[in-house]
Amino acid sequence: MRVPLSIGIGKRTLELLGDATGAVIENPFDRVLCWLVPPGSASAWDMTELPSIEVWGTTAYIEVPPADCRRGPGVRWRVPLRYDQYLTDPAALYAALQTATREALGPREEAPR
Repeated sequence: MRVPLSIGIGKRTLELLGDATGAVIENPFDRVLCWLVPPGSASAWDMTELPSIEVWGTTAYIEVPPADCRRGPGVRWRVPLRYDQYLTDPAALYAALQTATREALGPREEAPR
């Protein structure tokens, strides 16, 4: 899951999740945060509510930094790996992303029927 830092969604999502977040990769070049969720767990999400978020599948290439890399100019861990919690609960992440997106972009209008 790639979430932009540029419009505040990534940082706000981290704040909303707090200790419930799993590991998070920060890519300062692309200005995104990447959450890890179980494969396929986001397949039913309504992405029209999350227009700036990218969900990558099991065949995507994700640059993963060394386990102890938390600083420096390159890709690093914003929230490091923990033995007991490296994946983020998809339901909690989806709710936090919805809230952060609504706060950053305003409410989404319903499509005309």
